[in-house]
Formats: sequence, structure tokens, C-alpha cells
Amino acid sequence: MDLLDRYLAAVAALLPKAQREDIVAELRDLLLNRIEEKEEALGRPLTDKEREAVLKDFGHPLAVAGRYGPQQSLIGPTVYPFYVFALKIALAVAAAISIVPALAAIVLGQANPARLIANAAFDHFPSSALMLAGLVTLVAAGIERGWVPLTGLTEWKVSELPVPTKKKGVFETRFNAVAEVVVTSLFILWWTGLWKVDIASSMNVKHGLSLEPSAIWAALYWPILAIAAVQLVGALVALLQTGRVRLRAAFELVLGVAGMALTTVLWKAVPLFTVQPAGLPEAARLQQVLDMGVHVAMLVSGITFACYIGAAAWRLYKGAR
Repeated sequence: MDLLDRYLAAVAALLPKAQREDIVAELRDLLLNRIEEKEEALGRPLTDKEREAVLKDFGHPLAVAGRYGPQQSLIGPTVYPFYVFALKIALAVAAAISIVPALAAIVLGQANPARLIANAAFDHFPSSALMLAGLVTLVAAGIERGWVPLTGLTEWKVSELPVPTKKKGVFETRFNAVAEVVVTSLFILWWTGLWKVDIASSMNVKHGLSLEPSAIWAALYWPILAIAAVQLVGALVALLQTGRVRLRAAFELVLGVAGMALTTVLWKAVPLFTVQPAGLPEAARLQQVLDMGVHVAMLVSGITFACYIGAAAWRLYKGAR
């Protein structure tokens, strides 16, 4: 038995019986053509060593049998792009369901923040990510093998695809920066008392009730002023240095962290406003509703600032790429 027969016999042993003869015949013709082309190029018959080199270049019998045998991959090339897209969504969901409860617990002051973040990062997220990734993989493998029907998912129209949106241009970026500069400047002027605004009437409630700011606002005078100053500088950077992506992202990251810290302090300082006079039943009911509204607002603000911090950190990492 020559080298070609031994090679084809090794490949045939790894092929299914139904297609074995046809595949071996096809491989024999293909390899004989390669050997003949090599002999024509050299002008002489090939030696055993040269014939072995041709067969070796064609591939190991295991690889050739896998190439011609039934499809063995868990997820094929057609389903793979959809699988990767679904896997990214699953990982994002795992991160959300792990981090958001931890952030909410931090805002509520229920436990040590470092311990909560560590549990979310090293315990909750890996388990959630593995579970969701495994589920997505099983569904993709089922789709690949026809076990999961795709009724309705394969019917799509180009006209129903989303319309692409243009990226923010320089004009739009600077317009937003101008608006931020104006609003932040007005706030700083009002906060420092340079711009007098009568808000006493807005603090009056019906039935002789009024709202009185708590002492926390006086304690946070300088921190809030510092945050507003950083926001004003960041807006000026966005206005004058549009291309400085990382510098703007750094300001946004600082503002997000400061906003998260401010939200935590305000949550613990509730009530932020007290209804006066406090002895009336109407005042007690209004105080309860007001405090509940503040708690909901602080919780939403904490989640928003967490997302803001994540987006700013990502932009800082990616930069202008």
C-alpha cells in the first residue's frame, strides 16, 4: 500500500459510512491532481519523501475528515454574529442586575460600600454572567441545529430597519456647551447671592403651611459651589476645546462621582425641607409625601449618576478613537 492509500484509509476511518466512498474518491482525484502538477513542474516522478510532503501539506487526516465530515461546531458562522450580539446584551444585563442593587444599598446606607461593591463584582456578577451566557449559548446551539424554531424572526424588511442618526457635529456640541455655561453661571450667581431671586413665595404651601430648608443646605454650601464650578469649567472646555475628548470625559467622571457623593449625603439628611408649622395634621401628611418623593428622586439620581460615571469612564478609556 503506497502513501496515498494509507493517507486515504486514515481519513476514511474518520468519515461517516454513508458518504465515505464518495468523499474518498473525491479526495483521491484531488490529491492525484496535486501530485501530477508537482511532477509536471519538476519534470520527473516524485519520490516517496516528496509525495509525503504533498500529503502533509494537504492536512492531517483528522483535520481533513472534519473538513469533509458533518458540521461539528457548536455555533456555526451564520448564527455566530447574532450569538455574539446576544452575549454582549446578556453581560450588560448581568452587570446591571449586580451593580444597581449594590448602588441602591449604598445610597440607602445599609452596609459597608466597599463590601457591597466587592460582592457585586466578584460574587453576583460572575454567577449572573455565567448563567446568562450559558443560556444564550444553549439557545444559539439549539438554533444552529434547528431545535429552536425561528418563526417570525427570519422575516424582516429593509424598510423596517432603523434610520441611522448622525453623530453630534461641532455646532451641536458647542450649542449644548453654551447652554450649559449659561445655566451653570446663573445657578452660581443665584447660589452665591449675586443674583437675587425671590423664592419665598414658592416655599409657601396652601392652608398656611410653608417649607423651611433644613440645615444640610448650609453645610453643603461650599461643596455644591465647587461642583458647579467644576461643571462650568467642563462646559467651557467642551465649548473651546471640542476635540479634547478625554479631558471632557475626565470632567464628566469627576462630576459623576461628586454627584453620587452628594446624592448619598442628601439621602441621609432627609428631610431636606420641613413643613411648618410642624404640629398640624396637614403638615405631617405633607411631610411624609415630601420625604417619600425626595427618597425616590435620590434613588433615581443615584442610578443616573452611576450610569453617568460608567459612560464617562468608558469615554476616558477609549479617548478619541
